[in-house]
Amino acid sequence: MFAAVVDAYRRTRKPKDILWNRFVARPLAAVVIVPLARTSVTPNQITLATLPVFLAGAALIAFRPGWGALCAGAAILEISYVLDCADGQLARLKGTSSPVGAHLDYLMDELKAFALVAAVGVRLWSPAHDARFLLEGLGGLVVVAGAISLTTFMCRPEYAAATGAAVRQGAGDYGEGFAAATAAPARRSPLAAVESLGRFVVHYPSYILFVALANRIDLFLHAYLVMNAAYAARALLSIARALGRGR
Repeated sequence: MFAAVVDAYRRTRKPKDILWNRFVARPLAAVVIVPLARTSVTPNQITLATLPVFLAGAALIAFRPGWGALCAGAAILEISYVLDCADGQLARLKGTSSPVGAHLDYLMDELKAFALVAAVGVRLWSPAHDARFLLEGLGGLVVVAGAISLTTFMCRPEYAAATGAAVRQGAGDYGEGFAAATAAPARRSPLAAVESLGRFVVHYPSYILFVALANRIDLFLHAYLVMNAAYAARALLSIARALGRGR
Protein backbone atom coordinates (compact mmCIF):
# COMPACT_ATOMS: atom_id res chain seq x y z
CA MET A 1 0.00 0.00 0.00
CA PHE A 2 2.76 2.43 0.94
CA ALA A 3 4.60 1.76 -2.32
CA ALA A 4 1.39 2.37 -4.28
CA VAL A 5 0.85 5.70 -2.50
CA VAL A 6 4.42 6.80 -3.19
CA ASP A 7 4.06 5.83 -6.86
CA ALA A 8 0.73 7.67 -7.16
CA TYR A 9 2.23 10.78 -5.57
CA ARG A 10 5.21 10.77 -7.93
CA ARG A 11 2.99 10.30 -10.98
CA THR A 12 0.47 12.99 -10.08
CA ARG A 13 2.48 15.76 -8.43
CA LYS A 14 3.03 19.08 -10.13
CA PRO A 15 6.58 20.11 -11.09
CA LYS A 16 6.05 23.59 -9.61
CA ASP A 17 4.02 23.58 -6.44
CA ILE A 18 3.87 25.36 -3.11
CA LEU A 19 5.51 23.74 -0.09
CA TRP A 20 2.23 22.99 1.70
CA ASN A 21 0.97 21.03 -1.29
CA ARG A 22 4.24 19.25 -1.90
CA PHE A 23 4.83 18.02 1.64
CA VAL A 24 1.34 17.91 3.20
CA ALA A 25 -1.74 18.11 0.97
CA ARG A 26 -0.65 16.09 -2.07
CA PRO A 27 0.93 13.19 -0.12
CA LEU A 28 -2.32 12.90 1.86
CA ALA A 29 -4.31 13.15 -1.37
CA ALA A 30 -2.24 10.30 -2.81
CA VAL A 31 -3.46 8.13 0.07
CA VAL A 32 -7.03 8.96 -0.99
CA ILE A 33 -6.65 8.36 -4.72
CA VAL A 34 -4.97 4.96 -4.54
CA PRO A 35 -8.17 3.11 -3.50
CA LEU A 36 -10.37 5.43 -5.57
CA ALA A 37 -8.40 4.65 -8.73
CA ARG A 38 -9.89 1.14 -8.65
CA THR A 39 -13.47 2.43 -8.47
CA SER A 40 -15.84 4.29 -10.79
CA VAL A 41 -15.53 7.50 -8.76
CA THR A 42 -14.68 10.40 -11.07
CA PRO A 43 -12.52 13.46 -10.38
CA ASN A 44 -15.56 15.72 -10.90
CA GLN A 45 -17.47 13.81 -8.23
CA ILE A 46 -14.62 14.44 -5.78
CA THR A 47 -14.59 18.12 -6.77
CA LEU A 48 -18.29 18.39 -5.99
CA ALA A 49 -17.83 16.55 -2.70
CA THR A 50 -15.31 19.13 -1.50
CA LEU A 51 -18.03 21.77 -1.17
CA PRO A 52 -20.29 20.10 1.45
CA VAL A 53 -17.21 19.09 3.43
CA PHE A 54 -15.98 22.66 3.36
CA LEU A 55 -19.40 24.04 4.32
CA ALA A 56 -19.47 21.73 7.32
CA GLY A 57 -16.18 23.19 8.53
CA ALA A 58 -17.34 26.73 7.81
CA ALA A 59 -20.54 26.12 9.79
CA LEU A 60 -18.53 24.96 12.80
CA ILE A 61 -16.42 28.10 12.62
CA ALA A 62 -19.42 30.37 12.24
CA PHE A 63 -21.91 28.94 14.70
CA ARG A 64 -20.08 26.91 17.35
CA PRO A 65 -18.28 28.98 19.99
CA GLY A 66 -15.08 27.91 21.65
CA TRP A 67 -11.51 27.18 20.67
CA GLY A 68 -12.17 23.49 20.10
CA ALA A 69 -14.89 24.15 17.54
CA LEU A 70 -12.66 26.66 15.77
CA CYS A 71 -9.83 24.13 15.48
CA ALA A 72 -12.21 21.36 14.42
CA GLY A 73 -13.69 23.61 11.74
CA ALA A 74 -10.24 24.52 10.43
CA ALA A 75 -9.27 20.83 10.37
CA ILE A 76 -12.35 20.04 8.27
CA LEU A 77 -11.37 22.83 5.88
CA GLU A 78 -8.00 21.12 5.51
CA ILE A 79 -9.73 17.81 4.73
CA SER A 80 -11.73 19.59 2.05
CA TYR A 81 -8.50 20.96 0.59
CA VAL A 82 -6.90 17.51 0.54
CA LEU A 83 -9.89 16.33 -1.48
CA ASP A 84 -9.45 19.39 -3.68
CA CYS A 85 -5.94 18.18 -4.45
CA ALA A 86 -7.14 14.60 -4.86
CA ASP A 87 -9.52 15.41 -7.72
CA GLY A 88 -6.76 16.74 -9.96
CA GLN A 89 -4.35 13.99 -8.96
CA LEU A 90 -6.94 11.31 -9.71
CA ALA A 91 -7.58 12.92 -13.10
CA ARG A 92 -3.87 12.88 -13.89
CA LEU A 93 -3.54 9.30 -12.64
CA LYS A 94 -6.42 8.11 -14.84
CA GLY A 95 -5.56 10.41 -17.74
CA THR A 96 -8.99 12.07 -17.64
CA SER A 97 -8.05 15.73 -17.09
CA SER A 98 -10.37 18.10 -18.93
CA PRO A 99 -10.98 21.86 -19.27
CA VAL A 100 -14.47 21.55 -17.78
CA GLY A 101 -13.02 19.76 -14.76
CA ALA A 102 -10.56 22.61 -14.23
CA HIS A 103 -13.37 25.16 -14.45
CA LEU A 104 -15.54 23.14 -12.04
CA ASP A 105 -12.66 23.09 -9.59
CA TYR A 106 -12.31 26.85 -9.92
CA LEU A 107 -16.06 27.33 -9.37
CA MET A 108 -15.97 25.31 -6.15
CA ASP A 109 -13.04 27.40 -4.93
CA GLU A 110 -14.99 30.59 -5.59
CA LEU A 111 -17.93 29.34 -3.51
CA LYS A 112 -15.58 28.26 -0.71
CA ALA A 113 -13.93 31.68 -0.60
CA PHE A 114 -17.31 33.34 -0.09
CA ALA A 115 -18.31 30.83 2.58
CA LEU A 116 -15.03 31.21 4.46
CA VAL A 117 -15.14 35.00 4.65
CA ALA A 118 -18.78 34.90 5.74
CA ALA A 119 -18.11 32.23 8.37
CA VAL A 120 -15.18 34.05 9.93
CA GLY A 121 -17.06 37.35 9.88
CA VAL A 122 -20.05 35.77 11.66
CA ARG A 123 -17.82 34.13 14.25
CA LEU A 124 -16.04 37.37 15.11
CA TRP A 125 -19.29 39.35 15.17
CA SER A 126 -21.47 36.96 17.18
CA PRO A 127 -20.02 37.06 20.72
CA ALA A 128 -20.47 40.81 21.33
CA HIS A 129 -22.33 41.77 18.12
CA ASP A 130 -19.42 44.03 17.26
CA ALA A 131 -20.47 45.96 14.15
CA ARG A 132 -16.85 46.34 13.03
CA PHE A 133 -16.54 42.64 12.28
CA LEU A 134 -19.94 42.56 10.60
CA LEU A 135 -18.90 45.40 8.32
CA GLU A 136 -15.52 43.77 7.67
CA GLY A 137 -17.23 40.52 6.77
CA LEU A 138 -19.67 42.21 4.40
CA GLY A 139 -16.92 44.31 2.88
CA GLY A 140 -14.81 41.20 2.57
CA LEU A 141 -17.46 39.47 0.50
CA VAL A 142 -17.46 42.44 -1.88
CA VAL A 143 -13.67 42.43 -2.10
CA VAL A 144 -13.41 38.69 -2.73
CA ALA A 145 -16.23 38.83 -5.28
CA GLY A 146 -14.37 41.61 -7.07
CA ALA A 147 -11.09 39.70 -7.06
CA ILE A 148 -12.79 36.59 -8.43
CA SER A 149 -14.67 38.53 -11.12
CA LEU A 150 -11.50 40.28 -12.26
CA THR A 151 -9.60 36.99 -12.40
CA THR A 152 -12.39 35.37 -14.41
CA PHE A 153 -12.39 38.27 -16.86
CA MET A 154 -8.62 38.14 -17.31
CA CYS A 155 -8.80 34.39 -17.97
CA ARG A 156 -11.22 34.92 -20.86
CA PRO A 157 -9.87 34.20 -24.36
CA GLU A 158 -11.47 37.45 -25.53
CA TYR A 159 -9.27 39.39 -23.11
CA ALA A 160 -6.21 37.50 -24.30
CA ALA A 161 -7.08 38.24 -27.91
CA ALA A 162 -7.56 41.95 -27.20
CA THR A 163 -4.42 42.40 -25.11
CA GLY A 164 -2.02 39.75 -26.34
CA ALA A 165 -1.89 38.18 -22.88
CA ALA A 166 -1.53 34.45 -22.47
CA VAL A 167 -4.81 32.59 -21.98
CA ARG A 168 -4.99 31.39 -18.38
CA GLN A 169 -7.13 28.52 -17.23
CA GLY A 170 -8.71 28.53 -13.78
CA ALA A 171 -6.08 27.40 -11.29
CA GLY A 172 -6.56 25.31 -8.19
CA ASP A 173 -7.74 28.46 -6.50
CA TYR A 174 -7.93 31.97 -7.85
CA GLY A 175 -5.22 33.11 -5.45
CA GLU A 176 -2.65 31.11 -7.39
CA GLY A 177 -3.00 33.74 -10.09
CA PHE A 178 -2.27 36.64 -7.71
CA ALA A 179 -0.52 38.45 -10.55
CA ALA A 180 -2.78 37.06 -13.27
CA ALA A 181 -2.26 38.36 -16.79
CA THR A 182 0.42 40.81 -15.69
CA ALA A 183 4.11 40.73 -16.44
CA ALA A 184 6.04 38.81 -13.81
CA PRO A 185 8.48 41.04 -11.92
CA ALA A 186 12.09 40.15 -11.36
CA ARG A 187 12.39 37.38 -8.79
CA ARG A 188 14.39 39.47 -6.34
CA SER A 189 12.46 42.69 -6.72
CA PRO A 190 10.42 44.13 -3.83
CA LEU A 191 7.24 43.63 -5.88
CA ALA A 192 8.05 39.94 -6.31
CA ALA A 193 8.43 39.61 -2.54
CA VAL A 194 5.07 41.29 -1.98
CA GLU A 195 3.40 39.00 -4.51
CA SER A 196 4.94 35.94 -2.86
CA LEU A 197 3.50 37.09 0.47
CA GLY A 198 0.15 37.72 -1.23
CA ARG A 199 0.04 34.23 -2.72
CA PHE A 200 0.77 32.76 0.71
CA VAL A 201 -1.93 34.79 2.47
CA VAL A 202 -4.58 34.07 -0.15
CA HIS A 203 -3.74 30.36 -0.05
CA TYR A 204 -5.38 29.93 3.35
CA PRO A 205 -5.00 26.10 3.63
CA SER A 206 -1.28 26.67 4.18
CA TYR A 207 -1.81 28.36 7.52
CA ILE A 208 -5.43 28.66 8.67
CA LEU A 209 -5.10 25.63 10.96
CA PHE A 210 -2.19 27.29 12.76
CA VAL A 211 -4.11 30.55 13.08
CA ALA A 212 -7.00 28.58 14.59
CA LEU A 213 -4.67 26.82 17.04
CA ALA A 214 -3.43 30.25 18.12
CA ASN A 215 -7.09 31.37 18.45
CA ARG A 216 -6.44 34.43 16.28
CA ILE A 217 -8.80 33.89 13.37
CA ASP A 218 -9.21 37.66 13.27
CA LEU A 219 -5.67 37.94 11.90
CA PHE A 220 -6.63 35.65 9.05
CA LEU A 221 -9.62 37.81 8.10
CA HIS A 222 -7.60 41.05 8.15
CA ALA A 223 -4.72 39.66 6.07
CA TYR A 224 -6.95 37.77 3.65
CA LEU A 225 -9.03 40.80 2.83
CA VAL A 226 -6.06 43.16 2.52
CA MET A 227 -4.31 40.87 0.05
CA ASN A 228 -7.48 40.26 -1.96
CA ALA A 229 -8.02 44.02 -2.13
CA ALA A 230 -4.42 44.54 -3.26
CA TYR A 231 -4.81 41.87 -5.91
CA ALA A 232 -8.11 43.33 -7.12
CA ALA A 233 -6.61 46.82 -7.33
CA ARG A 234 -3.64 45.61 -9.35
CA ALA A 235 -5.82 43.49 -11.65
CA LEU A 236 -8.16 46.41 -12.27
CA LEU A 237 -5.20 48.68 -13.03
CA SER A 238 -3.81 46.10 -15.43
CA ILE A 239 -7.15 45.90 -17.24
CA ALA A 240 -7.40 49.68 -17.42
CA ARG A 241 -3.91 49.93 -18.91
CA ALA A 242 -4.54 47.14 -21.41
CA LEU A 243 -7.99 48.21 -22.59
CA GLY A 244 -8.03 51.93 -21.95
CA ARG A 245 -5.61 52.97 -24.67
CA GLY A 246 -8.29 53.76 -27.21
CA ARG A 247 -7.66 50.86 -29.54
